[in-house]
Amino acid sequence: MLLMCCDVDETLALEKAEGLARGAALKWASGIFCRPDQLTHLGQYRRRETQRNNSIQSRLKSALQSYLEGVDHGLSQLQSALSDVRHVQQALHEVQHIWQGGEGTLANLQPIRQLVMEHVQLSVVIQSLPYIYAVPKMITQTQDLMENQRLLEAHVNLRELESLRDDVLFRLQKVGPLVDSTDDQNNAEASDLVLQFFAGVQGLSEELGRMLDSLARSAIGVARSDPSLLVSAIRIIEREEFLDAEETKGPMQQLWKPPGRPKHWREHFFQALEKGVCDRVMEPELTWENLSATDLAKHLKELQGQVVEELQSVCSLLVPCVPPHYDLARGVALMCHHGIARHLRDILSHDLPHPALYHVLNWITTVYPSEDMMGHPNFSSEIDVSDLGPLIPPEMLEEQLIRYTRSMRACLSQWIHKALEVEFSDWLRDQEPDKDQDGLYLSSFQHIVMQMLLENVQLAAALGESLEYRVRNAVLYEMENCLVWLREALVKYGIEHMKDRTYPTYYTQYLLAVINGCCALSSTISHLQPEESGSPVFRKAAPCLQTSLDKTQKKACHLLLDELQTELQPLFGDIPSRPWLTGSDNVRLICDKMEDFSQYLCKASAPACQYLLAQTERMVTIEYVRALIHSKFVCRNTGERQQLAHRMALDAEELSTALHNMGLVESTLCVPLIHSLQELFALMDPSLLSLEVSGLMTAFPDISDDHVLALLELRGDVTRDLRHTVLSTMHRQALTLPDDYRPIFISIPVPARAPPFCLHPSSCA
Repeated sequence: MLLMCCDVDETLALEKAEGLARGAALKWASGIFCRPDQLTHLGQYRRRETQRNNSIQSRLKSALQSYLEGVDHGLSQLQSALSDVRHVQQALHEVQHIWQGGEGTLANLQPIRQLVMEHVQLSVVIQSLPYIYAVPKMITQTQDLMENQRLLEAHVNLRELESLRDDVLFRLQKVGPLVDSTDDQNNAEASDLVLQFFAGVQGLSEELGRMLDSLARSAIGVARSDPSLLVSAIRIIEREEFLDAEETKGPMQQLWKPPGRPKHWREHFFQALEKGVCDRVMEPELTWENLSATDLAKHLKELQGQVVEELQSVCSLLVPCVPPHYDLARGVALMCHHGIARHLRDILSHDLPHPALYHVLNWITTVYPSEDMMGHPNFSSEIDVSDLGPLIPPEMLEEQLIRYTRSMRACLSQWIHKALEVEFSDWLRDQEPDKDQDGLYLSSFQHIVMQMLLENVQLAAALGESLEYRVRNAVLYEMENCLVWLREALVKYGIEHMKDRTYPTYYTQYLLAVINGCCALSSTISHLQPEESGSPVFRKAAPCLQTSLDKTQKKACHLLLDELQTELQPLFGDIPSRPWLTGSDNVRLICDKMEDFSQYLCKASAPACQYLLAQTERMVTIEYVRALIHSKFVCRNTGERQQLAHRMALDAEELSTALHNMGLVESTLCVPLIHSLQELFALMDPSLLSLEVSGLMTAFPDISDDHVLALLELRGDVTRDLRHTVLSTMHRQALTLPDDYRPIFISIPVPARAPPFCLHPSSCA
């Protein structure tokens, strides 16, 4: 059934192919014979297509013939292979039959096998007997040669002994595979006997290795006294390294390692050399009991000298004694590097004060890679510092930088506290403060603090930008704290003076010294600010030191002005009053005290002096206006109002003269304000008060309703309706304060208004 289905499929495929061929032929013919005149060439096309079909049929027949021949050849080869397999199978059956029949016969050959093994062992012994007799003598001779430091001859004898031992053991090892597994124990006993006999050889090898290690530990001294001995040791090491390499050649399953191989004497040489280098460089050991920063710096200086001396000796004495491929100079440099790194990690594990820690960090980052140490010109051609790597890991260095910054900041804080205590005690003494060349009072506290902070920044800058930024941040905050503490000390100083106005004796002078110190500090404080840099920034936002410094300076200025204000306030008590109207000398006394105060102002630096003058003018203005507002005086008539205005004009002139004598070029507050207020009282027609108050508000926009009402009370002729009109005008003219205007009336308190008339309490129930 399946065959019939296949035939049907093939028939359908053939019919489909024939149909496609006919269609293609018809398409081709229609394209060729599209015109009648082309039919004349029909015979030519028929002959050409006939030839093509014949050629295709011949190629198909040839290919089919080749395929059939290949199949026939393959079948013949398979037939031959089948025959060979059958022959091999038959031969294997015969061999198996023979083997099964001869098992008993092979068991009878065991004694012969034992005799063969003994014969081989005896032959090995007989062949080696002449040399074996000489072994004890050669061991003794080799021992003597080693004691006399004739190392090359001793090594020749040692190699002969080792070769003899290894040859005997190797022959015994070759016999092992020939014998049955039951005789392995006998073979092992023979090997143990040989090893026991040659035990002295292994001892000689170990002793020679120890001698080479000893020479390596003291290589510098040996190269200086007897370089040939060191060269002999290197030659022996090279020979042994060659023998170790030879023993590792060949397939692993066929390798036989002699006893004591590989010796790795070259590795032991470098290990011993490293131990000797570290012992020489690190000597003497550091004692931690009562260790100071100076002692640690001295120790690091000695370590630097010993390392340089060691490397110079290596380059001049050791390098010529060893092969170039040893790269001994670089190797010893790495030994020193690793030894120093371990030593420094041990040092840094202790609780070091920040001066000692600075010495260590400076030695690591600056001294170690410099030309004074690892970059020394005497061996710079042999040793590249960049190949050595960092002495301590970057994360450990980062940790130590943080540790140094914290310790330094704590030390600075403690030192500033003590310096401030000393400064405060100086303020209380009965001795005038120092003066500079210009006669200005001088306080050295701020200068000393700034110098200390700048020194720490400069020291940190020598260790790199990272520490410099950290220390700059630290000193910025400590300077901020110092200014805060200084303000607190000034407050305490003022409280002490308030208890007794005569104590301290030079209260004003020391305040001026502090003010001058702040002015001097203002010009140098920019050195503490971190500079902008493209490198990573390790600082937080720095506090605004100039703002804090201004606060400190203003605090001292206010204490100084408070002293003047305390003396002037009683003199303002009679302003205004009728004695004052008739010619009291209060304002004259005020001006005299102000001019006396100017003798202290001349001891202040120029910026502070101008500020004090401006504040003095402001303080006098506030006190004068406050006295007017808080006074119970009321003008009775027009004459008194005119007299009041005239007296205020005289006061303004006197105050202007006094301020000018003190050094103020022009009064911009006191005199203009007094003249403006004078106009309120000089005005004859009260109905024009609204206009006058409007002008006053234009000049001083911070004046309030209460201030105006209190001033109008002095006139004594302002009715309720007029007050209402003035207030309405003020409300309509409410102004915003200009950006450059400094309010004055906000600092002048207004007296509390009298409570309005109240009915009997029963009526309020």
